[in-house]
Amino acid sequence: MSIDVWLTGPDGHRAADTLDTPVGSVGSQGQVFRLRQRPDTVAKILHRADPEELATRTRVMLAEPTGWTMRSGRPVVAWPTAAVHRRDDGRLLGYAAPRLAPPRFAPLPLLFNPAVRARMLPGATWAWWLTLAEDLARLVQSVHARGHVIGDLAPANIFVSAGGGVCLIDVDGWQLHDRETGADLPCPFSRPEYTAPEELGRSGGRREVASDNWALAVLTAQLVCLGFHPYGGVRPEATGPVEEVDNVRLRCCRLLGADVRAPVAAVPAQALPVVLRRRLAEAVDVGYDTPGLRPGPRSWAAALAYVRDHLVGCATRPTHVFSREHRDCPWCAMVAAGAPDPFPEDGR
Repeated sequence: MSIDVWLTGPDGHRAADTLDTPVGSVGSQGQVFRLRQRPDTVAKILHRADPEELATRTRVMLAEPTGWTMRSGRPVVAWPTAAVHRRDDGRLLGYAAPRLAPPRFAPLPLLFNPAVRARMLPGATWAWWLTLAEDLARLVQSVHARGHVIGDLAPANIFVSAGGGVCLIDVDGWQLHDRETGADLPCPFSRPEYTAPEELGRSGGRREVASDNWALAVLTAQLVCLGFHPYGGVRPEATGPVEEVDNVRLRCCRLLGADVRAPVAAVPAQALPVVLRRRLAEAVDVGYDTPGLRPGPRSWAAALAYVRDHLVGCATRPTHVFSREHRDCPWCAMVAAGAPDPFPEDGR
């Protein structure tokens, strides 16, 4: 694909460029392309968007002050920098945003694979995952402070840095607050396994921040469990494939004592300190029927910081760190039970 385009910035300045090779596969909403003249920028071309809605969303995104979308010189949100129009007929195609490329950034789902994780983060300990989860919580708080709701808060929309920093992508799919009109542009899509119970089976409509608080709780639990979804596992009575969303509907959370079978490599609930299990219970047990009682991002960030500040090291394996409330190393216990070492010393 080679299409000549105009990039129009928030100030109205227009610059010529050309869509080059695609980045990744075609998504349900659009596809990302490199820009020939700008190696640090990509263009997301939306192929199913209503033209009027796309124009409104683009206007709202480009009108947003972007100081909060950068931290210490790195993007924490891949916020649009320009609208992308065809040069021949002026049609709005999508928007330009910072390019998140290796080795500086990697898609979060990639790091859920133990072999890839060991190769890309040799020597990383559980502290890295706690830092990552805390950074995510603080970023979600920043999003809410701007009046937006992420809606589709899921690993597929998260990139991470080697230092444990997070960057959110696909901003166009958020529930965006239009400061000009006071309206909220709805979130059109969210993945069922991260969708709050009150939103399951519901399309359109305004979302509350409590829906993000559900997704944040699920994601945080998944991060501190090294990629294992808290609603993963197979119920004894199940006769066929079980999706995480099936267990959500049945309130079967593995980390809160549900009777489900999980792989030996799945981090057990006992490996998590009490404060994290308590927050999770408040979010997905108490908060299942009462969304307003779910802990918010500040609460999660505080709990994660507390755990990170109270880690101790294993007497036998330098890469094993854990909460000091545990008498014995939970990672060594996993290995003794037949699981691969979740934090191998040699990166393999």
